[in-house]
Amino acid sequence: MYYVVLDLGCAECGESSNILGIFTTLEAAKKAQEEYKEKNRLDEYSDHEFFIYKIDQLNKIYHNSFEHLAE
Repeated sequence: MYYVVLDLGCAECGESSNILGIFTTLEAAKKAQEEYKEKNRLDEYSDHEFFIYKIDQLNKIYHNSFEHLAE
């Protein structure tokens, strides 16, 4: 299983989205997300949303993103 961490930016204010990385454990994905948020000063008042997706293979299109959300 792989875990993809996504920072969804803000279209209204021009903040770009970013894939933080692909990780082999959920714990590593959560740690990377927290480190990224801290380093970029993105607290609960920012317009960014964060998602962790679980995928079972690479080189595959996943059509329904909500089915693959971790937690």
